[in-house]
Amino acid sequence: MLFKKLGFALLLVSWFSFMTVANAQQPSPYTEIPIAPQFDLAPHQAPESRAQLNQVKQNINQARAQIALIMRGESQLNTSFTLGEGTPGAVQMTNEGLLKGWYENNILAQFTHAKSMGDLSAQRLTFVNELSTRCQNDAIYQHIVNNVVLPQMQTFITGNFHPAVKYNAMLIVGQMNQRSNYNPDQTRRVPVPSTTALSFLVQNVQGGAANDAILLASWVGVLRHVRMNRLTNHIPGNNQVVIATQALSLLNQEAVAAGRTPSGQTWLQRRALEVLSAIGRDNGQILPAIVAIVKDDDAPISLRLSAAKALHYFYYDAQTKVALEDTSNALGLLAIKICRNELARVEAEKEAEAAQAAGGVTDFGGGMGGMDGGMGGAMGGMDGGMGGAMGGMDGGMGGMDGGMGGMMGGMGGDVFGGGASVLSKEEKRRVDYSRRILAYQLYHVVLAIGKEGRQAGPNRIPSTGMVLAALQDNAGQPALTKLQESMDALVATIRMPSNDSAVSPDEPVAEPDRETMLADLEDEVRKFESFLLPAAGPVDTAAPAANPGEPTPVVPGS
Repeated sequence: MLFKKLGFALLLVSWFSFMTVANAQQPSPYTEIPIAPQFDLAPHQAPESRAQLNQVKQNINQARAQIALIMRGESQLNTSFTLGEGTPGAVQMTNEGLLKGWYENNILAQFTHAKSMGDLSAQRLTFVNELSTRCQNDAIYQHIVNNVVLPQMQTFITGNFHPAVKYNAMLIVGQMNQRSNYNPDQTRRVPVPSTTALSFLVQNVQGGAANDAILLASWVGVLRHVRMNRLTNHIPGNNQVVIATQALSLLNQEAVAAGRTPSGQTWLQRRALEVLSAIGRDNGQILPAIVAIVKDDDAPISLRLSAAKALHYFYYDAQTKVALEDTSNALGLLAIKICRNELARVEAEKEAEAAQAAGGVTDFGGGMGGMDGGMGGAMGGMDGGMGGAMGGMDGGMGGMDGGMGGMMGGMGGDVFGGGASVLSKEEKRRVDYSRRILAYQLYHVVLAIGKEGRQAGPNRIPSTGMVLAALQDNAGQPALTKLQESMDALVATIRMPSNDSAVSPDEPVAEPDRETMLADLEDEVRKFESFLLPAAGPVDTAAPAANPGEPTPVVPGS
């Protein structure tokens, strides 16, 4: 019942991993590639096998030393090499054969073993990091990637291997580059993702993926490519069009038609939004679709936030335009929705606590955090959280917005502050909980608004978001200005007061409690609503309602 409710293939992969580790003593129904005897320490753990164990350790150390020479370009692929020279089990091969055996029958083979299922993520990150940092020769790096790693990953994906192995393999495909991460002088350089790997990833998002876990891993890899492309320009324009078309198709897809739960579909759609924003170009359908999600009160709040964030990254120019007034108003209504959600959550929490105090039955699921508009919706899918953990995505990808860690500074100041507070620990916890929900969610709107760049001087910074879009639609500037002013006022209500004490910087800050903070917030929300929501017509109190039995209509954005 749990899996039916969650309905996402990735969770199934995680469960499989747990169960495999828990039942490792049982024969696995999945293929496991045996470790080459020259590198396998497992059979020699008994005290009487000490000599064999030492020999295997020597083989491993010898192989590592030789591979280090190969990766530095100091020993050619066709050079002969003898593993365990001078011993009865000596094996002669070329350097090329050593690389193939070391990876296929040792490092990558370990990924397929049941005992590795709980540690695949760490093993993957270690493998990718070592390959990209220790291999300092472009030709050798390309050989390993194109002739060893990518073929082996495709074997894992198409063969009878554990679902976690398949998912892990697709993530590795997305991490492969087409050259070493080092210049000939040993200085670091920007990674250039592998175009061969991208072709395989695109095939999977076009319908080649066997299941949703593989599809998700494929999109994680594609996302890395399109983000890095802003620096490397390694993806031709026609390939970007293909990727954008597939991402837009996923964005417009219905969960029922795709055979997924709404939560699973939302997660994939948020990755599609990231891909489209990283490409940053409109075809006349992309930006309207994104703005429509921002407006959609029936869409999950997490999806609406991702849509708002996506607006930050587009190249707004003569070919990529957005209706500024309409979009600014949509962002304003989303900000109102965010604030109203939190106000409603706090009221529900207080009602639940009152019921508990009165001895009633309390359902804290609706009070403290399970709602989509509360902390669950705010934090459950933090971009880069899942994506980064699953994809092992390197820092080059995350530079587009500086990461969410610095979001409070991006909102115009430190929202949380630093010193002590005059509030009790319990009240401090409550106010900070609301502050975090509001700050995290409102930051997506702030990102969509963007900021003015620096056009003069050596360090030019381009404008972003709606500020950049205003250059193509100056008629919408008044609406954008009003939105900026209202957002500044909203953020000011949740910002932690600064300590201006001349006596001691450690003096507790006179911080408002949650009730005061939210009361100030509601005042600003009402001002926001006064110019965004339709004005109510005059009410004739003497005239009876036309349909007294009908429920009161909900005001849009409330």
